[in-house]
Amino acid sequence: MPERADLIDGDRLRERLVDLVRIPSVTGDEEAAIRRIADWLSEAGAEVDYWYDGIGKLVTDPDYPGHEVERAWVPVVSGQIRGTRPGPTILLTGHVDVVPPGDYSHWTHEPYAGVVEGDTLYGRGAADMKSGVIAALEAFETFIRGPRDFPGRVLFVAVPAEEDSGLGTLAAIRRGCVADAAIVTEPTEKNGQPELIIAHAGAMSCRIEINGLSAHASRRLMGQNALDHYLAVHEVLREGERVLNESERHPLMQSLRLPYATSVGTIHGGQWSSSVMDRLEIEVRIGVALDETTHEAKTRFERTLAQGLRSNAWLSEHPPQVHWRAAGFGSAQTRSDHPLISALCEAGESVFGAPPTVAAAPYGCDMSAWVRVGNVPTVVYGPGDIEQAHAPNEYVSLKNTERVARTLAKATERLLEADPTTFGLSS
Repeated sequence: MPERADLIDGDRLRERLVDLVRIPSVTGDEEAAIRRIADWLSEAGAEVDYWYDGIGKLVTDPDYPGHEVERAWVPVVSGQIRGTRPGPTILLTGHVDVVPPGDYSHWTHEPYAGVVEGDTLYGRGAADMKSGVIAALEAFETFIRGPRDFPGRVLFVAVPAEEDSGLGTLAAIRRGCVADAAIVTEPTEKNGQPELIIAHAGAMSCRIEINGLSAHASRRLMGQNALDHYLAVHEVLREGERVLNESERHPLMQSLRLPYATSVGTIHGGQWSSSVMDRLEIEVRIGVALDETTHEAKTRFERTLAQGLRSNAWLSEHPPQVHWRAAGFGSAQTRSDHPLISALCEAGESVFGAPPTVAAAPYGCDMSAWVRVGNVPTVVYGPGDIEQAHAPNEYVSLKNTERVARTLAKATERLLEADPTTFGLSS
């Protein structure tokens, strides 16, 4: 009897991936991509749940992560297939939204053309993460097309709104799409083979207002230049970043060059060259450590800022105002001896010839919601190099996408046979 992974159809995988890349599902406009996946699930014979959650409902959720793109609805689709015997539920999931392509002149091919050259598919979302979604879908469908005599059930979920918040995954969790174990198929390739991410940092963003005092430029000593005071704030941000990273004890996070980055992304200030700048505003991205919640990260950041500026006469009397844009992605981790890790390592070795490297990541993703809100042990493993994410001429290897689909099918089959009592978040 052929193995279930042999039911992966490379031609269908390629056609679907090209089709999905050609749908410009920029965050906030994901409905067409979600609908296409719903059609594929229905055609395959899955039990399909396709729904829209109103934004008004989600913003009142106690775990609402915030959102940056205006939207009225959050479209989500799930499919499931049940085995003939009791057993665990294994979830394969990914997001369909992509970031805007940016300056088209930096692209060799039109960003949504889905151009294939040899083994390489180019296009916005090819790596982040439509290849992962299609790999997960192909692996899921092997349980529809193959023998049904397996325990438990397999669940596939495609979500929107990952790039700006993770709101789609929250909607899926509230719908009841939870499992005993989950694999998020974000891009994790390094040197041609996906790594297995079992821990990742969180990320939050805020806006900070720094006030000065205006004066005529020729009498600048009579004023307080907000830019000068920003430089003092910047030093405090850098020191806070250093202390946070030096306190990390998780060995995989320690192996990263900078586990928790604090980055100033925008600076706006001033009204006239002949006036001392009386106000400056910055937007900042901060890291969230493994051992803290997003609320604790906020408290830590605000405390560090206040303490660091205590000796600054002007800023201690006119403290910068911090406005949080969203709760953002929390951090997450799954224990290193979880069955997810052994299943994917063995499956990856059989497909790629070597087991994946078990690693951590300095960026946030939907894993955090599955772990912290859904209480689902989760790892990240998928095709595509993270360095291609959000970049011009984004691309992915079709061969590796198919290999990942085979790996997911093998790992899922193994997990379905595992003892569900061993699947807890803690040992």
